[in-house]
Amino acid sequence: MHVVVAGTTDVHGWFEGHRDVPVPYGGLPLFASYVAALRAANPGHVVVVDSGDVFQGTLESNFFEGEPLVKAYNAIGYDAVAVGNHEFDYGPVGPDSVPTKPEDDPLGALKRNAANAKWPFLSANIKEKATGQTPSWMKRSTIVTVAGVKLGIIGLSTPDTPNTTTPENIASLSFGDPVSATVAEAADLRARGADAVIVIAHMGGRCSDLEDVHDNASCEMEHEVMKYLQALPKGTIDGYFAGHTHFQIRQVIEGVPVVQGSAYSREFSTVDFFVDPKQHRVLRSELRPLTMICRQVFTGTSTCDPKQAPKGTALVPRMFEGRAIADEPTMAAMLQPYADRVAAKRNEPLGIRAAGTLSRNYTGESTLGNPLSDLLREWGGADIGFVNSGGIRSDLHAGDLKYGDLFEVSPFDNFPALVEMTGQQLLDALRITSTGERGFLQVSGIRYVVDYVKDHDKPMPERNRLVSVTLANGQPLDPTATYKVATIDFLAKGGDALNPVMNTIPADRKRIDSTTPIRDIYVAMLKQHHSGVPLTPKAEGRITVLNEPPKAAR
Repeated sequence: MHVVVAGTTDVHGWFEGHRDVPVPYGGLPLFASYVAALRAANPGHVVVVDSGDVFQGTLESNFFEGEPLVKAYNAIGYDAVAVGNHEFDYGPVGPDSVPTKPEDDPLGALKRNAANAKWPFLSANIKEKATGQTPSWMKRSTIVTVAGVKLGIIGLSTPDTPNTTTPENIASLSFGDPVSATVAEAADLRARGADAVIVIAHMGGRCSDLEDVHDNASCEMEHEVMKYLQALPKGTIDGYFAGHTHFQIRQVIEGVPVVQGSAYSREFSTVDFFVDPKQHRVLRSELRPLTMICRQVFTGTSTCDPKQAPKGTALVPRMFEGRAIADEPTMAAMLQPYADRVAAKRNEPLGIRAAGTLSRNYTGESTLGNPLSDLLREWGGADIGFVNSGGIRSDLHAGDLKYGDLFEVSPFDNFPALVEMTGQQLLDALRITSTGERGFLQVSGIRYVVDYVKDHDKPMPERNRLVSVTLANGQPLDPTATYKVATIDFLAKGGDALNPVMNTIPADRKRIDSTTPIRDIYVAMLKQHHSGVPLTPKAEGRITVLNEPPKAAR
């Protein structure tokens, strides 16, 4: 029997898609049209899944704590969703993103979304610390019967979740070993009659060459999906739908078909499984090319990205599985009121113009990270400022800026913090965040050099790739001196694996201002400095990276 599994990941609230670009793309009403075409071409054979981080990321979604995404996923007919690290970001129901009163439930918003969903949230490796059991609002796995096949679906969450979301909201949960959780759950599913077992996981990787699915040479071997599949006993699972890293995968890894489409409602992935229900096994699988979610495509291609279009080609209507693709009108009408409610704030002009695009850079100096860390440092009257690259979620485009542009850059409800740190604690923080396991710190007031060859033979957590750290004026950082550092509460509380550093700093040396979200501080200070003065992207040598390997294509 033939089963078609379509997967999304890291939608991050982009239910409207991307409209303020030369060629609009993405959005759930448009994705619904693709799913309808798949179902029309394969009646009764289609399963739809998501690998996590559904809600957090846009003003339209965050204002309603993910409600429009739940309704849209219900209407599309998703079968299962993995629990991503950012599923926990909203905290209690209501405006506060962390508990502020004894009666606040730090999982309240997520529990409400789970209760309203017609599909299960899945994670086999999340347990309640108090009971050792799977939380009642989610499941470890599910079985979907489609085309006469019982398809088992296991969910997994990254064990790194405590480093990548607000600590207060997940204090009651543990994030265990995904390999042992998979082995146990797959055995249980097969004992219950599953003919095939797939994993949807908020654990991913990145590969730069997607043409030959059997060529893994371009895949970065130290990412979670690679380590997981190397440790998993052969034959445990039949497919893996990845997420979390925002990069692409379309390879067979350790004998398992693995797919991951780009984030922010840009792409979806599709795998065809051919299953023998009598033998309870997958005979073969086929990994389709990743599909960009477009209304129109450039002639002779399946993309609407102008950067990928052959020169001189025109846009034509998108056809998929023999059907014309267009926004599903009922869903578009259902979602429009959510967008309308926040339109005035989203479109509020800031009176600021960017002279060019200010870009993110996860593993190097960022022309957007520079001014953000500068603004934060100035706000706090600090010696040094730093922000995490993972907290900068979008480039800042050239032209006149609106409030929504800054919201997309900084969608999390983070607050500014002032921390008194010794030079040694700063060195430790830079070492931890420059191993390559997570994003670099974007800095103001200091400069640092990282060498990818240094300590390359050591396990990633033990690496020290730092070559040098100086103050902005070139003077050496004094390990024994104390510096006033402006940062964000997420980092001050130990996020991005900074717990070993921040736990050594006494509470009276950390001050968090919970009155104004960090994005609004950026807006206020940009208005102060750049009303009538264009914001210009500048690389200033704050982070120097030596021997950096080629980056995977996004």
